[in-house]
Amino acid sequence: MRFQQALPILFLYLFFGTNPLLAQIPKVPAQLEFADLTLKITPQAQREIQLDVDAQYRNPSYFKVKQERFQLYMPIVERELRGMGIPEDLKYLVIQESGLISDAVSTSNAVGFWQFKQGTAEEVGLRVDAQVDERKNIASSSRGAALYLKKHNATLDNWMTALVSYQMGLGGAKAYFGNQYSGKKSH
Repeated sequence: MRFQQALPILFLYLFFGTNPLLAQIPKVPAQLEFADLTLKITPQAQREIQLDVDAQYRNPSYFKVKQERFQLYMPIVERELRGMGIPEDLKYLVIQESGLISDAVSTSNAVGFWQFKQGTAEEVGLRVDAQVDERKNIASSSRGAALYLKKHNATLDNWMTALVSYQMGLGGAKAYFGNQYSGKKSH
């Protein structure tokens, strides 16, 4: 599941968001507070995530570039998500999606900060045509992502499953999770 791939970066930013280079390599905890939920991380997952955290932490120049993008774009992302009532922790999804690179393009032709395909972008009100591609605009695409997440949370009643639905689609998340996490505050 792609959320597990995001956990190393998520973990680093949650604990050392503005100055990770000055701290020791963080240890992945057995539990993490995220988007008003308590996530329980199994020992196996802790080990796997720790390997990724260690690897990313050993490359300070790479992490410094990520940190600079984070400091530039996150205030905008936070403002847009807050304006739509989205838990602030969901802002880290944009790092997983694009690494905060405006013109990132996936193998499935998803584009921009939040990696929207054209149809989904248009569904959340983004302009995508020959003159303008709002998927590459941090404010517009963040509003689109907030709308998408809010819509999915309204159906799934759980921010974590809404987050996973960002990757799988609403139908995929409903098929995978059913109602088992609806309204729950821990995973």
